[in-house]
Amino acid sequence: MTLKVFQCRQCGTTLFPARYFCPACGGGEWDERVVEHGTVAEATIVHHRVGVQEGSEVHLASVATDAGPIVIARLERATQAGDRVRLEIDEARRILAQRI
Repeated sequence: MTLKVFQCRQCGTTLFPARYFCPACGGGEWDERVVEHGTVAEATIVHHRVGVQEGSEVHLASVATDAGPIVIARLERATQAGDRVRLEIDEARRILAQRI
């Protein structure tokens, strides 16, 4: 599945996730835009999660999409700020990022 962001038809502001009204102009009509790539802004590793056994780290990153909005994505492995990634949605509807 592909990641989609939402662009206001009235003023062009691009957002994620979808909103009822545009915070910039108040418009309520949106066009979907497919986003396939972005750049890692920040990355972190979650080492401990409630209810999960030790050793199951989760790599997360704030990714500035090529369309503008920043999304939080799950990574297969550690990345650094500035790395380019490919974005997609998995069957659990999570945003995934793979380094290119």
